Amino acid sequence: MSIREYYILLISFSKDLLLFLIIEKQITNSLNSWVSAMLIICFFTVQGCGYEGKHEHREKAKSGVAEVDSSKNDIMTVKESIPVETLITDRGSISDYLSYNSTVETEDAVQIFPVISGMVKYVKAEEGDRVELGDTLLVIEDEQLRIAYEEAETNLKFQEMNFSRNEEMFKRKLISDQEYETKNFEFSQARLRYARAKLELDNSIILAPFSGVITNRYIQVGARVNSGTQLYELIKLQDMIVRVFVPGQYLLQVVKGQNAVITTDFLSGEEFTGWVKRISPVVDPGSGTFKVTVGVRDKFESLRPGMFVSVRIVTDTRHDAILLPKQAIVYDGGEKYVFVLRDTVAKRILLQVGYDETDYIESLVGISEGEEVIVVGQNGLKDGARVRSINRSEKNEKVTDSTYVEVGKIE
Repeated sequence: MSIREYYILLISFSKDLLLFLIIEKQITNSLNSWVSAMLIICFFTVQGCGYEGKHEHREKAKSGVAEVDSSKNDIMTVKESIPVETLITDRGSISDYLSYNSTVETEDAVQIFPVISGMVKYVKAEEGDRVELGDTLLVIEDEQLRIAYEEAETNLKFQEMNFSRNEEMFKRKLISDQEYETKNFEFSQARLRYARAKLELDNSIILAPFSGVITNRYIQVGARVNSGTQLYELIKLQDMIVRVFVPGQYLLQVVKGQNAVITTDFLSGEEFTGWVKRISPVVDPGSGTFKVTVGVRDKFESLRPGMFVSVRIVTDTRHDAILLPKQAIVYDGGEKYVFVLRDTVAKRILLQVGYDETDYIESLVGISEGEEVIVVGQNGLKDGARVRSINRSEKNEKVTDSTYVEVGKIE
């Protein structure tokens, strides 16, 4: 019973009591004037409300009670509907893919070895350091090499001056041809010894062959190294690739330059674009596959060699497809269904699936653009069940509330 009904009953009781007291002559002149006034006001208030004064005649009221009963019926109807959430179907682009798993590699990766033997004097580059072309990575002890270089340089200067004097004497016919040739040979030998000494001294400094990142350092200060001792491993992060092996049946579908999408669990939610960089023209007879090299566009160098990734090579794209969220699909007996909200009824529709992506699928027939597809609450629904969209109701309530405020302003 509403507050209004309680109020009407209370006023009715006061009216009946007043009439009873008047009839029984129980009202005396000693009553305070304000009490009498209150009873009279209550009497006329009941008459103004259109209430006839008896509890059994309440159903005759034209407003209040009848409206409450109607709203209760509406509430009962809403409660009978199953609450669901819906999304509006739309058109968009969807692609067909060839999907494979592989690992990230780099096109440029080198192992650095020394040319000469000696003891490591100091190390300048550590693992993870970025280096530029020509940067010093490591220095080998060069004291003996420097002495040999200075000795060769001094000997070269002496042989050069000696050869110059003998050349003038040879022009004047003061020395024989054999003696001139001997001095020329000695001078050439001195130049070669100088060049060798300089080269060995230069090789005591290990330089970066290109710009990149040091991934491994294998030596320490004081270690003795030779030409077979690996010092560093250097890679270039700007040129990452993924190699996948595609079944031979798709040889004609994969074309150089096709787009690709790369994802990894290491970087959840991120996608990297790529392209088909190289295609091997040979199908391996053992596995029946051919090698495809996919280049990776990674502006911020987030991917690292060795990461496990999924590669999807785009073979075709449709730009005007009806797209359905995968969360709307109901699986039954190997078939795929969706429920579409039409008026207040859920219609079960068998899907004819076109292209399939991670979050969306393409519907070929049966569903039109702009229809409401049930995405929450569809499991367990039956075809023809009465449902109501919660998110649609929320939107309607917001519109109603805003309309009420505007009307209130006008009034």
